[in-house]
Order: sequence, then structure tokens, then C-alpha cells
Amino acid sequence: MRLTDQDLLALLPRSPEKRSTTEIFERLARSGHAVTARSIQRRLVKLSGKYPIVSDERSKPYGWSIMRDAPPTIGAISLQEAIALKMGQRYLTEALPVEVVDDLRTYFVLADEKLKESKLYRAWMDRVRLISPVQPLVKPRIARSILVACYDAVLKGLRLQLKYEKGAGTIKEYQADALSIVVRGPVTYLLVKFEWADDVALLAMHRIRSAVVTEQKNLGAPDFDLDRFIQTGAFGFFPEGTELLRVHMYDGAGTHLLETPFSAAQELKEVAAGEHVLTVRTQITQQLKWWLLGFGERIEVLAPASLRREFKGRFQAASRRYEA
Repeated sequence: MRLTDQDLLALLPRSPEKRSTTEIFERLARSGHAVTARSIQRRLVKLSGKYPIVSDERSKPYGWSIMRDAPPTIGAISLQEAIALKMGQRYLTEALPVEVVDDLRTYFVLADEKLKESKLYRAWMDRVRLISPVQPLVKPRIARSILVACYDAVLKGLRLQLKYEKGAGTIKEYQADALSIVVRGPVTYLLVKFEWADDVALLAMHRIRSAVVTEQKNLGAPDFDLDRFIQTGAFGFFPEGTELLRVHMYDGAGTHLLETPFSAAQELKEVAAGEHVLTVRTQITQQLKWWLLGFGERIEVLAPASLRREFKGRFQAASRRYEA
């Protein structure tokens, strides 16, 4: 693989950081370049006559860097940076403000160009996927103007004037503090605090019909903590409180929990060949119920009693439908 000037420049950090010849050699070798540390040193010395790069020899280990005041166009992204950008474009753009994605588009193009230089790294993009463990659904469309307004309000901590469709064509107008954005599967949620409500509300962004950013600062939830909110089970939907869950799992249904536990505190006891009893204290949520229902006849809920009664009723109703 031919080593270009841009390949070398891409590996140099901006001063005051520096990177030693050995580090540069190791990175290039991992990328498939047949070079030596000595040839790299000679090449860098030659490049320093054409580009604003310097060697810092004031203290060991010596290192090379791009001058602090060099134009931002000096240097190019490395192959590793290119693949990171493309993976980010593929999987993370929905979690970024629209303006940030727009600003990154030039870098995405540069990443595409960079990956053309390496069959090895270009092939990586064809061999790696992040997939959802649940049934994939088509993502609902969200108007760009609404995305821009919601991300802007969250970023700046401002209130939004909203029109929201609650269902069956019923549209309500609200003014709400924009707190956070959470992407959960195909749906993006805006977390808001209404002035007249005690709790934080989740609004599906595809149901927002208009969103206007006001100049009023958020006032309703000064101590809101997104991680703590998630831990309450809010995104499991309709948490019913924490209970001791006990489930008898048949036909090997519980085996995967040995490798991917339900939680660090789970107890998984093998009671017979292919049979396990899962015991764990957890939030009882709709998401938990969907997970359990996915096992069908291979599970029996033992506790809590209220959940056992609910599942018994569900399976009896399902049986009647199939017998009709």
C-alpha cells in the first residue's frame, strides 16, 4: 500500500500534543503499510520543509505535531478516523443535533474518499452491523423543522411551544420545558416538563405537528437527571413498581441468561435438564412483559402473584382465540 503525504499528516496531532516516530510506525504498520521507523523519520523531516509540522525534541520521547496555528485544512483524516466517522454516520446521526450532522457532512465525504484508498478498511464497513435484538420497525418520519427546533431547545435549555397529536387526530397545544432526547429503537422521544405537571412526560417526536423555540429558559425541572430518570423504568413504559420476579423457564429458554444475565443481581437456578428458575428484583414494566411474552409457552410466571394472574388471563384469552 502506497504511503502518501496525507497518510502521514493525518497521524500528527496538533501542538502541544505530539506523536513519536515509533507510534506513527506502529499505526501505519497496523494499517498495512510496509515501512520502517527510520524511513518514516526521513519522510517527516522532508515534509517539514513543505508543511507546518515540527519535531519537539525538548524532552523524550521526541514527537512530531502540526503547528498550533496551522490552517485547519492541514492534515487529513486517518483510515481509523474515516471508519469511525462512517460508523457514526450509520448509527448515531439520529442522536445528534441536526446542525451537527450538517456540519459533519463534509467529513463524511472525506471519509468516503479516504476509505477508497484501503480495501481492508472498506471491507470492514461491509462486514460489521449493529442490529436490534427486537423486531425491526420502519422509523416514522419527523419533519426537519421539528427536529431542528427540538434539538435546539434541548441544547440551549429553552421552552418550546408545541402542537402535539395525542391520538385519533386530537391535537393539543402546549408550552413545555425541553429537557432531553432519547432514541429508543425506531422512535425518538422528547422529554419535557409541563408547568402544570409534577412528572416528566415523554413525547414521541413524530407526533409533534409544530415546534417553536421560545426565548424563555427552562424552569420546571432544574434537578432533572436523565440517567436517574431512565433507571426508574420510564422507558420500559408504565412502571408498576419494583417486585421480586420469579419465572420458570423451560426447553432451554433460560440458558442465554448464563452468558447475558438479566441483571448482575439475578439468581438463575437449574432445576432440571433445560429448565431454570430466574429470580430477580426488578421493575415491572410493559417492556418486561413483552420480553416474557416472547417466550410463549416456554415460561411460567411464578411471582409476583399479580403478574402471574395477568399472564394466566392473557394465555387463556389467546387459547380461546385459537380455538374459535
